[in-house]
Formats: sequence, C-alpha cells, structure tokens
Amino acid sequence: MTFIKHYLSRAFLLFLLAGLAGIILPQGAQIGTTLALPALTVILTIALLRMPRGFFRNPGPLVIPAIWGNIMNYFILANFIIWPSLFLIRDENLWVGIVLIAAVPPALSIMPLAKLFRVQSKDLFGGLSGAYVGAILITPLIGIGFLKYIPLNYSGIILLVLELIVLPLALSRVAVDKDWDKIFAPYTEIINDWCLFIVFYALAANCRYLIFHRPLDLVFIAAIAVASTFLLGYVIEKICVFYRIPQEKIISLILLGTMKNHVLAGGIALAVFSKQAAPPAIVFIFVMFIYEIWLKHRIKMINNINSD
Repeated sequence: MTFIKHYLSRAFLLFLLAGLAGIILPQGAQIGTTLALPALTVILTIALLRMPRGFFRNPGPLVIPAIWGNIMNYFILANFIIWPSLFLIRDENLWVGIVLIAAVPPALSIMPLAKLFRVQSKDLFGGLSGAYVGAILITPLIGIGFLKYIPLNYSGIILLVLELIVLPLALSRVAVDKDWDKIFAPYTEIINDWCLFIVFYALAANCRYLIFHRPLDLVFIAAIAVASTFLLGYVIEKICVFYRIPQEKIISLILLGTMKNHVLAGGIALAVFSKQAAPPAIVFIFVMFIYEIWLKHRIKMINNINSD
C-alpha cells in the first residue's frame, strides 16, 4: 500500500483503469472524443491554478526562466523527438501524432514533481509559463513546418490553441485573482479525475485497433519515448554537472526538457486530425508515467542518503 501511495499517482491509476475500459468497451469512443476537448480545457485550467496570484504582474524576473523553458521544451526536446522519428516512423498518421507531441508545451505534472525535489518555484513556474505562452506561436509553427505537405485546417488549429492554451491561462489567472480558486478547491480533484478518465478512455478506445494489429509501430514509438525521457534526462544532467549548474536548476531543466503534455497532444490528434494520429500520445503517456515513477524513486534514494 505504501508503494502504491508513494510511486503510483492518481493520474497513472486512472490511466490504467481508463485504458482497460477503452480496450474492453470501445463503444463509447465517439462520445469520449466529443468530450475530450472540454475535459482538457478543465484539466489545464485546474493545473494552472497552482501558479500563485500576481505571478505575471512582475514579468522581469521571469524572462530568463521563460527563455530556458522554451529552449528546453521546444528546441531540445522537440528536436530530440522529431529527428529520430524521421527514420523510424513511416506511417503518415503516426508522423502527425509525433509532430503534435513535439509541438505541445511541457507536462503540468512537473509541478508536483518539482515540489518533491524542492525546486525553486520561480524558476520552474517561470519556465513552465514561458513555454505555455510560447506555445501560442511555436505550436502552430511546428505543425505548419513539419506537416506542410498534409492538408490542414489552419483556422481549426488556431482556435484549438486558443481554447487549450490561451483560455486555461486566462481563466486560471482570473480565478486566482478573484479568489474563486478557493471556492472550487474542495472539488478540483474529483473534477480533474473525471476529466482525465474521459481523455484517457477516448485515447484508448480510439487506439484499440493499432494496439492489437500493429505492435511493431508501437515499439518504435516507445523507443523514441524512452530515449526522449530517460536518455535525454541523463544527457542533460551530465552536461549541467559539467558546467557546475546548481542542483535545483538542473532538476528544473531536466523536468522541462523531458516531459511534454502528451495528453494535450492526444486530444488535439482526436479533435483536428484522426484517431490514427492518437497512438503516439498514449504510448508517450505510458512511458512518462514510468519515468515519473523512476524520478520519485531517485528522490527517495537521495532523501535516504541525506538522512544518513
């Protein structure tokens, strides 16, 4: 029980439950797809409520962390995902899914992980918020740049960026400034859980065919996902240690440079493209949860060493 409580997050347990439901009972795939976008908007808004009041009112100290957030998430991690995929992914729909993963901002789950690592909130929140603001411009540009030979609904993509990035940022800031977040606080966990279940179920139900009939494609995607988390995280750490960067900043850079919002990528794939573009997201989500477990294990080992 202690292992489950420490290592397995609520989101991971919901992912396993919703994934099993989607594979066994895929009949609700269409309903799940319809509800996925509103659910994602709610998830993102709730997560962004963790950023303190007045966070953007004095942007000066946030500029450098914001720049680093964009460098780690889009320049380093996005390229690390895209370039190996050019050689390993041949299916056009799966390629679309990979590009979407490269284009989305960082995972919001890095905030609770940063708390466990005792990372300075200003550096991490600055990098995270900077990457989300940067996504307003960078996400469409990555999509256009790498999907230029695929017919795209550009107005739909722009509206989607507004709904899934601009709207949650705006709603969360208004809620915090007006103290509305305190009203919703007792209900945020249950609301977030249901919304996550909807998105995970929609992804699993729509990816069911590929899981059973094209496992080799999933192996290649999983290899890219593992390399872009475990391997890239190791490389970032070694480079930072070589340049004697403080430990807290190293952890922030690793989190921002290895964890993408794959749930967001999966929702965009279902809403704008097709269910055939969603499998990369569900594979990356699974690998990211394993990566989170490994990070928590590292935290526990570090704490045990420090206590001795």
